[in-house]
Amino acid sequence: MKIKTSLALLLLLPLVFFACNRGRETVRAVQAEPVAIAAEQAAPIFPAWPVLALLKAGENPIWFELGQDGPVHIVSPAAAALPSFEPWPHVRHITGMLLWEDFLVMAVNREGFLALGPGNNYGELFLYRIADGAFWSHYTSESFFIWNERPAALLYRNDFFSEPTVPSPRPQVFALDFSSYVPVGISVPALEAFPPGWEAEIVHIGPDEFWYFRMKEKDRNDAETSYFRTRDLSQAAERISIEEWRNSFSLAALPDDLALPALDEGFVYTGMALLENILLVSWEEQQDAGIGAAGFMLMTKIQP
Repeated sequence: MKIKTSLALLLLLPLVFFACNRGRETVRAVQAEPVAIAAEQAAPIFPAWPVLALLKAGENPIWFELGQDGPVHIVSPAAAALPSFEPWPHVRHITGMLLWEDFLVMAVNREGFLALGPGNNYGELFLYRIADGAFWSHYTSESFFIWNERPAALLYRNDFFSEPTVPSPRPQVFALDFSSYVPVGISVPALEAFPPGWEAEIVHIGPDEFWYFRMKEKDRNDAETSYFRTRDLSQAAERISIEEWRNSFSLAALPDDLALPALDEGFVYTGMALLENILLVSWEEQQDAGIGAAGFMLMTKIQP
């Protein structure tokens, strides 16, 4: 798979600032072919999300690794920090991608959201980070969906690999909000109509356009797991069988008509989305149920 050579990553000035609710946040530079941008033009006032970089996509891939303090620009996944493998619920990785308004939004396990949105000029994209790692780092988030016209993620305590050490998150669902630099907790009535100790773990829309979700009674040795569905998450749900739950999933595969850069052994692509002609693909270093490094790549779409 051959990739042509015309991708420029715009370098922001080292100290570019923008106004937000919390005060003034630094826009971090990412080194590539530097193009100076005036400070007053570098970042938008709205939305009030911290801007990490201004990118210009082309036919060469630009790679990011999910670091402890946000995405880190790398030359390829093979150049990632390569942390030790840990069970997937405990590791930062992209769990979903959604198109919303003019943005392509990613949900990041244990962290929050990343978003790509229009830059100042054609072909430019701002990379935003809307995160609350101090809180999210205790929970697993594998469900990403639109609720009340906003991207939202469900947080829960995954107890398959280890016992929970923190209380159940309340609320469990956090959404992206234009006016907030961190995810905002929201109420989802169907998930909250249960006695204390019950926790939603997965929620998704089935092929029949019903909402399906799994509930588990936590903090008990004989914890019960039950499955539900509803036409609307603002309404009560009905209990369903495990067979109905399994049938509510539809498998999706990466299209085979895309020319993607080859990955080294042990690395895999896990998801993709298109924002106009810009392709965003998530990747992971995998070993059994563990994940090492993880991140994403963007480039303009190339036909094979």
